[in-house]
Amino acid sequence: MRRPAFTVLLTALLALAGTGALPTPATAVPDRAAAIAADVGTLATTSLAPGLTLTSTSISGPNQVNILTANLAEPTLTPRYLNPGTVGATTALTVQANRIGAVAAVNGDFFDIGETGAPRGIGLDGGTLLHGPATGWNNVAALYSNGAGSRGGLAEIFLDATITLPGGTRLTATNLNSPNIAANGIGVYNPLWGDQPRSKALDGATRSREIEVTAGKVTKVSTTPGGKVANGTVAVLGVNAGADALASLTVGAAVTVNYAPRGGDGAAQVAIGGNLVLVKDGVATTVAHPKNPRTAVGFSADGLKMWLVVVDGRSAASVGMTYVELAAYMKSLGADDAINLDGGGSSTLVARMPGATSATVRNTPSDGAQRPVPNGIGFVSTAQPWTTTVDNSTAGRFTAGASWGVSTYSAERYGADYRFADPVLASDAAWYRVNIPQTADYDVSVWYPANAGYNDATPYIVSTTSGNQTVRVNQRVNGGRWVSLGVFRLAAGDANVVGVSRWTSGTGYVVADAVRITRA
Repeated sequence: MRRPAFTVLLTALLALAGTGALPTPATAVPDRAAAIAADVGTLATTSLAPGLTLTSTSISGPNQVNILTANLAEPTLTPRYLNPGTVGATTALTVQANRIGAVAAVNGDFFDIGETGAPRGIGLDGGTLLHGPATGWNNVAALYSNGAGSRGGLAEIFLDATITLPGGTRLTATNLNSPNIAANGIGVYNPLWGDQPRSKALDGATRSREIEVTAGKVTKVSTTPGGKVANGTVAVLGVNAGADALASLTVGAAVTVNYAPRGGDGAAQVAIGGNLVLVKDGVATTVAHPKNPRTAVGFSADGLKMWLVVVDGRSAASVGMTYVELAAYMKSLGADDAINLDGGGSSTLVARMPGATSATVRNTPSDGAQRPVPNGIGFVSTAQPWTTTVDNSTAGRFTAGASWGVSTYSAERYGADYRFADPVLASDAAWYRVNIPQTADYDVSVWYPANAGYNDATPYIVSTTSGNQTVRVNQRVNGGRWVSLGVFRLAAGDANVVGVSRWTSGTGYVVADAVRITRA
């Protein structure tokens, strides 16, 4: 399984300067080459829920990339199709995510922007077909039940829909809750469609006929398409030749309407449409297209790992990717299959960060704010992750030598006070002792007050199953909040897990305040 290698400095994150200043050492202390070599550079990876992480990174281009990595075998992690509640509607992705309590999501399908707002492809959630794919929009990212978890992959899914007339004649419906009806086709609309007038779906047709069917009987016939469909009713709208096929129907006629998805690897529980297959069985696309903001979904060869990727674009900080570049990037993550979703101003990634109560935007949309979109794909979690916090004043859980002073100077401190010390040519680490319940992956976050007089390269030591790993943090910025050092595999047992070393080439006081460890 291939994984990306990220090297990200914390100083590339938010730049929040501290207030005031404290004395700093007159000379910098040289650091050890061994400590530098041990730096792991995973500061931009955050555990959102068991089996789900968010990584933010900068790569050549330049490009800013946000990646949701999901372990689909995790039983507490459930994939979900997001929407505003009706098909013909758009809203901010954060609204859609918070509507169902999603931990994280990306935007989804291409859509009828500026008109009905309805998506072009399929929408499946919990095995329920919300809308069908229009002809040519059959490539989808699909997820299936797999024991207690899920598995995913690319698929081609089609609409199987029929209208059975009196006498047994069967007509084929071309669309379900679609923004446009195929030439000479028939569209089916149910209450999920919403309030949009279906006249927008005629797409220049010269003739139209709409019937409404309730409890197997025609209850209304009209040459003018309606809007909202009543509960228990379906509207059948034909255009041109499709309208002619419905012309004989009158109120009271017995009509049956059936529709279901066809295709994919079994009964998909969740599916969302895209336009272009970027990678298929490890082979990347060669289709040319200009650099743009991009959203993509990829799956590992065994279908048990999923990547949801948003690449920012249209700015000096992030120029975006071509289809070819995006395909190559998805392959570099480990994707054996990948599909391109809607991009440009629609490209958005949202996540509920640790300790937060709602999802927020984590990338930089090229419109300057979230574009209202019709759908997205993401995850909900039923897990209550194990977490613990150790402060410098937690009894029996923090140890430091006599050189570590106690301060209440900064209001950004966690708890009553924090510890500080000058850099020296020795580790003299302050240690946080944690009783880890089970050998597993954990997110390690730290809290410290920031100040211009504090150290710009404070070494945090994390004791992992593969040995001590060092992450350097600029304590002059990002103070008064939890800052993730990354996700590490920690061994079960009660031991010193996180240390703050004084051996650094940075200048200014080294600060030890609090740490938080959460099961990933």
